[in-house]
Amino acid sequence: MHRRPALPYADRSCRRAIAAICAGLAVGAAGPPAGMALAAESGTRTSRASVATAGTQANSYSLGHAISSDGRYVAFDSAASNLVPRDTNGASDVFLRDRERGTTIRVGVSRDGGQANGASAEPTISPDGRYVGFTSIASNLVPGDTNGVEDVFLRDVRTGAVSAVTVSGVNGPANGSSSGPAVSADGRYVTFYSYASNLVPDDTNGVRDVFVRDLRAGVTTRASVSGAGEQAADGSYEPAINADGRYVTFYSSASNLVPGDTNSAPDVFVRDLRAGLTIRVSVSDTEEQANGWGSYSPAISADGRRIVFTSNGSNLTRDDTNGVIDVFVRDLRAGTTRPVSVSSAGAQSNTSVWNPVISADGRYVSFATDATNLVADDTNDTEDVFVRDLRTGVTSRVSVSGAGVQADAAAHGPVISGDGRYVSFVSRASNLVPGDTNDELDVFVRQQGAW
Repeated sequence: MHRRPALPYADRSCRRAIAAICAGLAVGAAGPPAGMALAAESGTRTSRASVATAGTQANSYSLGHAISSDGRYVAFDSAASNLVPRDTNGASDVFLRDRERGTTIRVGVSRDGGQANGASAEPTISPDGRYVGFTSIASNLVPGDTNGVEDVFLRDVRTGAVSAVTVSGVNGPANGSSSGPAVSADGRYVTFYSYASNLVPDDTNGVRDVFVRDLRAGVTTRASVSGAGEQAADGSYEPAINADGRYVTFYSSASNLVPGDTNSAPDVFVRDLRAGLTIRVSVSDTEEQANGWGSYSPAISADGRRIVFTSNGSNLTRDDTNGVIDVFVRDLRAGTTRPVSVSSAGAQSNTSVWNPVISADGRYVSFATDATNLVADDTNDTEDVFVRDLRTGVTSRVSVSGAGVQADAAAHGPVISGDGRYVSFVSRASNLVPGDTNDELDVFVRQQGAW
């Protein structure tokens, strides 16, 4: 549920290119009691999560990341070989940082703890930190993985069990690559998108679809379909799932998922798996479709009521005149669409905005942008991470040091904890925490009350 890759995964070659440039478990799942300070990393309101148990900084880049509801656990992928002992596979792995205990373990491993024989990435985490989903090209995490493509897995950190998520109806491996996992609150449902054609019957569209795997029932369902069950006529990507697994949101270039889709652009949709309904999210208060070249990157609140997304459509809200990609929030119950990427005074962002995420209660939205007019004294001339409090209308910058000093390098890909108190993000900045000398992309966590 709580995850956001540092970069868009619809074009995974982009992520690999940046990674190449940058390259130049026995943990209880329950979080601390309400109100308990995170013993190891409280006291400083900006901390680094991509470190070893001893506090050693990573010797290579860290990218994708996810955070538990209370901010205690941070899952992340890293190419570093010094975060845990005996990391000798020469590939990116998925790790789990317990910020209360100050420990880091590798979770992208087999049931017996054997390290993956291929790269793992894109972590997602359940609200309580017990379940960590991820993608991997490795063939040795579960028996019978012979497809030679990237699959989705789910690790139960409490029991050590590793489950293959991307399997066909007869539990055979997927015949195409899969990406972008997100997990429901209880770890039962995992959504992802895949090029595989054998996960459900009659998958003949030849494009990427969004699926949901019910791990308890052993059933895979395709979510990127119309209300009548018609398969999408074009690709669907970037799913997110609400807490109980009923609602799955995604973006799609298909024009046949809802009636009247004539804008010839990707739109954001939500599928009600219980009712069998699909509706378009990226519309105005009057249900007018977006007039831009696309809407992307959805994220959903725990109850499924609010969905945030990006769009360059200028007709989704009144007085949208900045001509750039903005973040919007759609309230499905109220039928309203509102701008999010604005200053506390309501000024529109003066450049495009990316990677929105929303807290479980739908109150806080975090995003990244190069905009310089959302907060005062934004003079670092690079991408920063912000949080908008939808209740108070206050926009604050998150990617700063404990003393409030702005980052000396770009910050990307925010993820917000379920309670809205913590935001994790990725940055190569060297001035966010003391002793950051590795000149690598690191994963940081910022505590609310500091912004």
